[in-house]
Amino acid sequence: MIPVSAEKMAEIDERARSEYGISQEDLMERAGAAVAQAVLSDIPTGKTKDIIVLSGKGNNGGDGFVVARHLFRQKVGKVGLYFPGRENVRKGAAFENLQKVVSEGIKLNEFSNAMKDLAGFGRDLIVVDALFGTGYKGAMTGLYGDIAEKINSIGAKVYSADVPSGLDATTGEVLGKCFKAFRTVTFGLPKTGFYNGRGAEFCGLIEVADIGFPKDLVKEFF
Repeated sequence: MIPVSAEKMAEIDERARSEYGISQEDLMERAGAAVAQAVLSDIPTGKTKDIIVLSGKGNNGGDGFVVARHLFRQKVGKVGLYFPGRENVRKGAAFENLQKVVSEGIKLNEFSNAMKDLAGFGRDLIVVDALFGTGYKGAMTGLYGDIAEKINSIGAKVYSADVPSGLDATTGEVLGKCFKAFRTVTFGLPKTGFYNGRGAEFCGLIEVADIGFPKDLVKEFF
């Protein structure tokens, strides 16, 4: 597959919805299910794990809500979900999936509690990074940067949804902190930033998940 920039991937996403009638809800459900399956495939049968899902306020965070729901249903361990607060989650598909998480009975924690809670975990921790998607630009600093630094330092196994948060998906540039993924499950097509700049340092294993973008549309970008 030929890698694409974040801008081209956004165009594919928009056209899939506007020209082919594929809903954001369907794309989000398939994306989250793909990340959850990647996590499940690495947990030995009969074993349980402590799992933390970090969901941002946009569509990448919505993917994280889907991941949390799928993992919670599989009963593979204790699933904790951290998010920026109900009032900050983007209306639409992301908010709808937050409501589904609530209906499942998954405990919601705000990011302000994350640093304290992380002190009780070690290398066996699994983290799903669904903070920022391919459209993210700039330096990840402040609380988000502190959380990434802490998770990297304890050696947790990180699964990044679409792109490691903190990495520019187009250039591979890292201006602040960045999650160091064990596996990056990216959607539709790989991104140019995975192979440029510092991409290889932070992406880990790269898995390209088919989440239903029309093949004819995707071929236009080859």
